[in-house]
Amino acid sequence: MNPLSIALKDEDADRVRRSHAQAIEELQRLQPTFVTVELEDGKPTSVKHGRGRIPKFVGTSAVRGAVSAGYINEIRSGVDRTKTVVLQADDYGATVTVEVMVL
Repeated sequence: MNPLSIALKDEDADRVRRSHAQAIEELQRLQPTFVTVELEDGKPTSVKHGRGRIPKFVGTSAVRGAVSAGYINEIRSGVDRTKTVVLQADDYGATVTVEVMVL
């Protein structure tokens, strides 16, 4: 069933539903860029994505090679996000490998 074919009785709710449906369709049409990256613990790493625009979404796979629990941050300040994203792995205790998906 096409979500745009459903009509709600409340005008505001219907406008929100249509807006969400259109946003979801736009994201579904985007082709993701995938890059395998090694992130050194505590060091920012630039990842070129070649999208030519600021990404709508940046996601990472589960980490490989960690010796303890940690987290990955996307650093947005001071970065030309139309060309690269900057990721930093922290508290893993080792260099980790992740797949990065950019939409």
